[in-house]
Amino acid sequence: MSLRHAVWLSAIGVIWAVVPVRAGEVDKYLPDDTEMVVSVNVKQIVESELFKKNIEAKAREALKNQDELQDALKDLGFDPFTDIERVIAARPAGAEPDRGLLIVHGKFDLDRFQAKAEKIAKDQPDLLKVHKVANNAGGKFLVYEVALGEQAPPLFVALPNKSTLLASPGKDYIVDAFKKDKPSLKNKDIAALLERMNDKQGVSVAVVGEALVKGASAEVKDLFSKVDAVGGGVTVGDEIKIEVAVSAKSAGDAKAIKDELDGGLKQARLTLAALAFADSKQIDALLDLVNSVKASVKEKTVLIKAAVSPEAVENALKKD
Repeated sequence: MSLRHAVWLSAIGVIWAVVPVRAGEVDKYLPDDTEMVVSVNVKQIVESELFKKNIEAKAREALKNQDELQDALKDLGFDPFTDIERVIAARPAGAEPDRGLLIVHGKFDLDRFQAKAEKIAKDQPDLLKVHKVANNAGGKFLVYEVALGEQAPPLFVALPNKSTLLASPGKDYIVDAFKKDKPSLKNKDIAALLERMNDKQGVSVAVVGEALVKGASAEVKDLFSKVDAVGGGVTVGDEIKIEVAVSAKSAGDAKAIKDELDGGLKQARLTLAALAFADSKQIDALLDLVNSVKASVKEKTVLIKAAVSPEAVENALKKD
């Protein structure tokens, strides 16, 4: 297994069956064809001591230097550090560019957002267009088509209520989401994963095995041919805790995955140790992370745990 695959597996996070978790509620806006989900609990992260101590001041300062963005946020009455609670990215397997949905939960002033969109649509029609789409209740809702550049497809954005923003490169995803009363996922494996997702973690990931190999290279297909599902999470507190679980197709496959992971981690340790002579705080922090990775097997599940200490995080964030 290559170094990048070892690092990828070490960084995903965990929620699979043998790990005790707090069951989360499946988001009703998730597309029916969802097979891959990344959920970021923004509120948990920005309220953590690690973020407040090491990141918040720098992030706010960077935002202050973006004049146009600052003006837009002021017009919208929106503070990304306090008004975003969770961001969920969902998509089916494959690489089609117009598939998938971004769901943002937080606090949105609908009147301000609508007024801003109407002004931009009037002043810069090439940048933003407003579509009125019929809903299931005999009314209409607004979908904003945002131009992202000549070479990029447009982005469609809508706000179904004051606590949700939806965005997708496919207009049909927005329309379908607006008409949902409850989730109706076609893939039962991803549904089972999401029902066990720990919504208190900073970052959670759920991916079914077929989504990992569809349209992938031969190397990736070979790597994940033994995998039924991958679930996980990252918890941000004083330290960063990473837990990963890979559900294999058989107990033998689980052992083979662990052996490949152990080999990849050994290669990663050797590579990072060789780079450590550069006296880079980022390399040292990554080496600490890789050294903390512990893998074990229970029946058909490979459990992977790692942690990053507060000191390692602080050192990695400091400029060399």
